[in-house]
Amino acid sequence: MPSDQTLLGLAPPPLESTAESPLRSPVFVRSGTSVADIEPPPVPRMALPSRPPAPASSSGIARALPSVASASQFERTRRFLGRHPALWMLVAPGVLAVSVIVLLRAVVVHHEAKSEPKRVILSAAQPSVASVHHESAAEELARLQSRPPESLNARELSLLADARAESLRDNGKALRRKVEANPALGKDPVLQSELLHLADDARTSGDVLAAMAALDAPIGADLLYEVWTRTPTRTEATELARALVFSTDVRLKTSEALSVALDLRTAESCEQYKALLPKALKDGDRRSAPPLLKLNNKRGCGPKKRDDCYACLREPQDELAATINAVKSRRPPEYGTP
Repeated sequence: MPSDQTLLGLAPPPLESTAESPLRSPVFVRSGTSVADIEPPPVPRMALPSRPPAPASSSGIARALPSVASASQFERTRRFLGRHPALWMLVAPGVLAVSVIVLLRAVVVHHEAKSEPKRVILSAAQPSVASVHHESAAEELARLQSRPPESLNARELSLLADARAESLRDNGKALRRKVEANPALGKDPVLQSELLHLADDARTSGDVLAAMAALDAPIGADLLYEVWTRTPTRTEATELARALVFSTDVRLKTSEALSVALDLRTAESCEQYKALLPKALKDGDRRSAPPLLKLNNKRGCGPKKRDDCYACLREPQDELAATINAVKSRRPPEYGTP
């Protein structure tokens, strides 16, 4: 069938073949919806004329060189730290810590410099404040002591008791220093009485017994023995006095009579007592009587506690009795009486 030169029943447009007719893009017509009907055709790209670069002047180059050098240095540093991450991780905290320490030290020094005048003023004012406080306390104590006890309240009575205790302790310490500086003072009966009196007080007994131990022989040891044995009740003072009497230095300063009494108090067996009887007969005084008198007891040993513990002393029969009579006849030294 010969072509009817139509496309979908439409006659083709006439073609211009002259030289003046412009070239046109062919138009394609097809059934359905064309993309060209929905979206506009893309605009063809055109080359913009390039702007010739401005000639670089010598001053501009000079100004650009430092920035280029800085950028180059920064880039090299960045690359170095990037290749060695552990290095800057170690160095950075150290640098930061040193900076913080320097800053803190500067702040502290500045603060101390500002507060130093205040410290000087306070230190200069402290003695006067302490003296004023001491004077006011002394005045208050004097006022309380002048009042009858029944007119005082509990707080005031406690203040007076504390003041008396503190005064006694001070006296004991002063007496100890005095005796230690001059042990020959123990020959003074007034001092002996004061030592024996203060030894009974728990607040002063420690210093006083130490002062007794420092006295010349035989007074110091005799005074300590007196404190130890004059009461049957055990106290801290009596126990300390006993320990001081048997101490190595005081034991060497005991008299013959006191040495016998101490040996009799530490003996345990019948044979030890029998060996001490001749010495007690010769040198012992009344201080040896208590340990000798207990030797007359003929019971206390054996399975039923009916046997004689000191059977070796029964022969000769009159030896123990003669020793007891001898020590009773000798009076020990008396201290504290003028």
